[in-house]
Amino acid sequence: MKGHVTKRGKTWAYWFDIDPDPLTGKRRQQTKSGLKSEKEAWKECRTAIADYEKGRVVSSTRRKVVDAMEEWLTRIEHSIKPSMVQNWRNYAAYYVIPYIGQRDVQDINGAVCDALYAKLLSEGRVKAKPKKTSAIRPVHVRRITPDGRILPCRPYRYDTVRCHRKHADGDPAIGQPIQVRKATRRAMEKADEARGKKLSSGLEPKTVVNTHRMLHRAWEDFAAWGWAKRNVTTDAHPPRVPRKGRKVWTVAQLQTFLQRARSDRFFALWLLETTSGMRRCELAGARRDLLDLAAGTLAIEITRVVVDGRVIESDGKTENAQHVLALDPFTLAALKVHVEMLDQEREEFGPDYQGHGILFCWENGVPPHPDTITRRFKRLSAAAGLPEIDLHDVRHSYATAGRAAKIDWKALSQRIGHADVAFTMKQYVQTDLEADRQVANTLATLIIGGSLATTEVTGEADKDATNDADEAEGAAE
Repeated sequence: MKGHVTKRGKTWAYWFDIDPDPLTGKRRQQTKSGLKSEKEAWKECRTAIADYEKGRVVSSTRRKVVDAMEEWLTRIEHSIKPSMVQNWRNYAAYYVIPYIGQRDVQDINGAVCDALYAKLLSEGRVKAKPKKTSAIRPVHVRRITPDGRILPCRPYRYDTVRCHRKHADGDPAIGQPIQVRKATRRAMEKADEARGKKLSSGLEPKTVVNTHRMLHRAWEDFAAWGWAKRNVTTDAHPPRVPRKGRKVWTVAQLQTFLQRARSDRFFALWLLETTSGMRRCELAGARRDLLDLAAGTLAIEITRVVVDGRVIESDGKTENAQHVLALDPFTLAALKVHVEMLDQEREEFGPDYQGHGILFCWENGVPPHPDTITRRFKRLSAAAGLPEIDLHDVRHSYATAGRAAKIDWKALSQRIGHADVAFTMKQYVQTDLEADRQVANTLATLIIGGSLATTEVTGEADKDATNDADEAEGAAE
């Protein structure tokens, strides 16, 4: 590879040919101008050629972080999940661009990243946008089935607005707005408590680590594309994520929850969660056409995840996420009743039914938001008087119960959709208390053994042993 140097006005410049454009095959050159002397130009030229041959070429064009991040996300979005693309766009918009977006990519280093992470940990939280109030008010309607039965009004607004009246023909309330139900005193107290809990102004360490991982991937590509000399994020120090103890329910507590949820519309969903350990996104995305009542199976394929408040369809969290789940007889019977209820509601609604094919949906066929499923779970578990846990902790409770029942690691890992058995063992071996107790008893018997193998220790024996030890120590002195 040969370089060239020339004088341009009062300064010098160099250039040399690089690989042609990968898409068009057109000739490309690397150039730099504004150098003070011919000697400096040749020196810079030789250094640039050496860097290019080592794969460390840096474009002379200065890119701002905001422009580089936007182009990077556009170029890679076809290679990653849509949910991940949206997450990274949010991270870039909320946690990167407001702080370092106007800086040059080549000016970013490990120290800048460390300063960014410290800023995010202290005051990086972004306030949520207030919800927009719908201008459409539900009204009383007269509902009649094809066979002439009068049904409750029920406008299907799943908040404080609802009506269960069966309107007679000519009822003056028909067409009038439905009044919002007043919140109970307990509900108002809970809302006051929630408002009283002030969130920290800083981000959680896990969110900052996720931001670091995004920047690491971005700068890896920036270096490969010649926008940065190397991946400087390797010099940064992301925060440590504290370990949190896993909260689980016992088998008895799972049974208590199911008893409380038995009258809930989504009882089949809660039962399926406690007897399979499915993720929330899998429950929210379960499809009716993938439920085989005859074979007793449910195929898990498309999931519904929440990104920035919006629901996005995905193909699962891990490679093993898409699999066929065997159903026990009790869960299968509950799902059969649930499907019959859906068929009846579809018939009652007629052409107004919004069929999306989702297994767990409202009376009009619209699937609930995954966050709504979480809030409903919280209310049911609180009403049952159970310890507060997250919906995902029911999955952990299921896996823990499986290990207590001595279920094979591989079978358990396959059922809950983990990528490999090693991950399952790492996550749940600490909860295998019975196995730990067996190890403790076996080794204690082996080590103590003989005459010491008794749980009865008298005070006199302790006193004699102590006196003998003190006398022996005195004699030695």
